[in-house]
Parts: sequence; C-alpha cells; structure tokens
Amino acid sequence: MDNLENDHIKALELAYSKLVQPSRLIELFNSPQEFKEWTELGTVSDLRACLIAFEQDELYDHCVVIKETLTQKENLVNETFNTKEK
Repeated sequence: MDNLENDHIKALELAYSKLVQPSRLIELFNSPQEFKEWTELGTVSDLRACLIAFEQDELYDHCVVIKETLTQKENLVNETFNTKEK
C-alpha cells in the first residue's frame, strides 16, 4: 500500500470511531423509544459491549435502557435453554 492509501484508511477509521462513540451515536435517535428499539436489535454480546461503552461515556440514562434490554434477552435465552446464569 502506498502512503495515500494508508492515509485514506486511517481517515476512514477515525471517522468510523467518531461515529460509533456513544455520545455521538445517541444524536442519531429522535426519541428514547427509537433508542430502545435500536437496543432490541442487538445480541446479548452486543449489548454487553454497548453497556460498557455507554458507562465509559457516563450516559447512565441510556445504560438503564441497555441493561433492561440485556436482562430481557438473557432471561429469554435462559428460558429457552432452561438454564440459570450462575
């Protein structure tokens, strides 16, 4: 790769990382309901990672929504497979 291509990739990575920052991500939602619906699209693994990122940005109101969705999904998995988390 040449330097121009490397610079382009770095610029794309920077733009992407800014976009996925929780403090910027929440600006894309028009309502709390839209945010909740977005969390419902995630997997348990996605939501765990999301919760950590939102906690780091101190977006605690959003953390509550993420945690509620995470708990619902974990309960569904446990009910489906008839297991209990230890």
